Formats: sequence, C-alpha cells, structure tokens
Amino acid sequence: MDTPSLRKRERRRERLGRGRADVRETMGPKEIVREIFQRTLAAIDIATTVRNAVSRDGDRLRVVEEEVDLAAFRRVVVIAIGKASVAMAEAVEEILGERLTDGLVVANARPSEDRLRLPLFLGGHPVPNEGSLDAATRALELLRQVDSPETLLLFLISGGGSAIFERPIDPSIELSDLQEVNRVLVQCGAVIGEMNVVRRSLSAVKGGRLALAAPQSRQISLYLSDVNDDDLATVASGPTLPDPASPEALAEILHRYDLLSRFPPSVTAWLRRGEPRKGSPGVDPGSSRTHHLLLDNRRALAVGWQIAAKDFGLTVGLAEDLVEEEVQLLADRHLDRLQALAQEHPAAAVCLLSGGEAICPVRGSGVGGRNQEFVLRLALAIERRKLRGVAILSAGTDGIDGNSPAAGAVADDHSLRRARQVGLHPEQALAGSDAFPLFSALGDAIMTGPTGNNVRDLRILLIVPAVSSDGGLPPSLHPSPSREELST
Repeated sequence: MDTPSLRKRERRRERLGRGRADVRETMGPKEIVREIFQRTLAAIDIATTVRNAVSRDGDRLRVVEEEVDLAAFRRVVVIAIGKASVAMAEAVEEILGERLTDGLVVANARPSEDRLRLPLFLGGHPVPNEGSLDAATRALELLRQVDSPETLLLFLISGGGSAIFERPIDPSIELSDLQEVNRVLVQCGAVIGEMNVVRRSLSAVKGGRLALAAPQSRQISLYLSDVNDDDLATVASGPTLPDPASPEALAEILHRYDLLSRFPPSVTAWLRRGEPRKGSPGVDPGSSRTHHLLLDNRRALAVGWQIAAKDFGLTVGLAEDLVEEEVQLLADRHLDRLQALAQEHPAAAVCLLSGGEAICPVRGSGVGGRNQEFVLRLALAIERRKLRGVAILSAGTDGIDGNSPAAGAVADDHSLRRARQVGLHPEQALAGSDAFPLFSALGDAIMTGPTGNNVRDLRILLIVPAVSSDGGLPPSLHPSPSREELST
C-alpha cells in the first residue's frame, strides 16, 4: 500500500542510511534539542539497563558484582515498586524463568502490552489510592509468609513509589489523610528529599520497614534513582533502607513549611505525640541485604552528553550544580551559564545539559508542570535579553509533568512571538500555572506518554552562533543518524 506517509518514511530511511556525511536536510535548534532528548530517552531503556546488571547461567545468578547460588533457595520472590516497576519486572521475570516463585508489581499505569507473570497493582501518583494501600498490605503479608533463610527476595525500586506503594503507620491515619498530606507536600515548595522525610515518618513500609517484614531472607535491592547524590534511601522513601533523617530534621521541615497547621488533624496529632522521634527500626546492612544503583539522572546526563557531542558535534557543558532551586532562579542561572559557555566558544554551537527537579509551587488552577513552567520562564528571559538562535527543552524522563498530559516542553527565541500572534498570553499562563495549553497550541508540548522510566528531568539548552536563512543549522552541525534509524 503506497501512501504519502509511507513514501516519506522510506525517503527518510534512505537518507539516514547514507550516513552523516550525506545528510542534506537541516534541523533548527528546536528540532536538535528534541532529538537529543528522544535519543537519550531511548538509550537509557530500562530493560536493557536491567539485563546489563542481572544475568543467569543455570543456578548462578549474577547481580551487578555479586553472584548468588540459586540452588541455596527454595523460593525466589520479586517485589517491584515505582514508575519503572513494570519494565524492571518484565526483564527480571525473563532472566529468572522457572526459578521465579512469587511476588508482585505495583505501578501507576497499566502497560499497553501486559506481559507480566506476576500480579499487577495500580497505585496512585502523585497521591496514593486504594491500590497503593492494597499493594503494600499484600506485600507485607507475602513477605511474612515466605520469610526464611531459604528465600531470596529481589526488590526492584524506582521513583514514584512513595505514593504508588503506601500503608499508614497508625490506624488513626486514613487514606484520605495520606492523600491530603501528599497534596500539601507537592504544593508547599518542598524538594523531594524533604517530602520523603515526612512520608517516611507516616508509613508502615518506608524507611526500611518493608524489608523488616522478612528479616531472615536474603535480600537484594536494585534501584533506578530519581533523586540526587546516590541517596537511595530517598528513592520511593527507602522501603528497604533505614531512615537516615534525624528527628530534628523532620521537626525542621515541619516548621519550615508550616505543615502541622496544614496537615489533617489525625496526622498532626500523630506527629505532635512525638511518635516519629522514635525513628524507624534499623535495617542491618550486613551481607544478607545488599543494594545496587542501576541508573540515575547523572548517568542519563552522561548519555545525553555523548549524543549531543558525538551525534551533533556540539560543544557541551554539564551543569551538575543546577539541580533543585526555585524555578525562576534556576531558569536565570541556566541562561547565564549558557551565555557564558557561548562566550567561551564564540564560533561553536554550544549545548548545556542539566537534570533534577525545579521547585515550582502551584499558584493557579491551570494545567501544566514544573518542566513547562521552567521552559516558559526561560522563553520570557530569552525575549528580555533579545537572544537569537536559542532553543530550550525540559522534560520528565517518566513522560509526566505535573497535572498535564505532557512530559515537558520545548521553545526557542520565536516561541513567544508565535504565541501572541495566535492570541495567547505567556504572562497569564505563567501566573495561572497554565503553561500546557500554550505549548500545546504551538505544537511544542513534549508528548511521550508514560515511559516506564523515572530518572528525574532532563534539561537541554542550545545556542547556535549563526543560523541559516531557513532556520536550519550550519552544514557542519547536521546530525548523524541514531542506531535505531540506521537499523530500520
């Protein structure tokens, strides 16, 4: 069947198949940053990451640098928690084969193709739901049933698990109370590490309490991190690691954001009784429990750096210190850094990469998220500074940004002019936390759908010194084809 779209796809295959030197089609700065994001997302594929870390040869199971003799165990149980749980679990199920005896998976969305053997629970995000509680209750029951020196537990933990997987620590705290706590935390301006200090104090499965349900079993935890500095205890609020926060740290966070006056009465009463000051029970870090980081934002940035430098010939800078700040300050500092990098390399197209999560309190009732607001604020700053040849992208690796259907947004130095020409008002969108309708109308919302990944946000800024009349890059900056494109 011959259609225009099919003919276009075939022409693109032929063009890309000839290699970088023969590419004739130009790409503007905005298309370049889109392509860097898409290629980076493809390169940090969860299934591939897990298979690189876990393999099996008969009864020998390799997990990163340790080897486990499966013959020593009667049961092999997998508990997968978080936004990347389905992809992680599918890969481990395939590796374990018939040796897998039990377990469960809890995610925030049902996959388009359900290949799981283990039962799937659907928890809520960014606030827990009944599925979150059901999953945690079932996991605790299962762990207590199978606990034995002859049980091997594999915990697959990824970001988002703090809401997706939950059970209150005290019967006086109900689901509606936890939901309100999460809404307050998300909107108060706290960073993820601070949120999780509070969440751990109210949970029966966080701060190592999940692992303590099976103290005799051999436990291996594999993490995909959505936090900074390898702080694994913050990923999903650390279900298999002890709470590192002191009672004083909790008290300081409660005071800083005036949380006791904003939380439900049952939660405030629990916190004021001083129960969290007793701390979570310690989890013995001995040889029966090991923890491995498979992927985090820094590793994703390293992949993005390789793609920007090698595939597109850009001069690349990593802003590893620009991670978590108030969104306007973070936007300004990124643009300052990009301009400084351009001044250091005046003849080159320069690209600045960073990752993390902007602190972006919700101010209005609109539709958007921290990535789209970051891009909108940068677009306004680009307009104020009268910059040209600039493109910016910020998007979540999980494919979700705030309460919108987008992962994030992309913009350039023409975006605000285009918006105003069609009757859109960037300043009003900013004031109402309503960036998504603006970017959607421009065709500049990044729409990936849930990716099954979650290693925080990726930010890509590009400035090109000389842009051709048609808006494309100079010939030296034509992209090379991706591996996937060359193989099709």
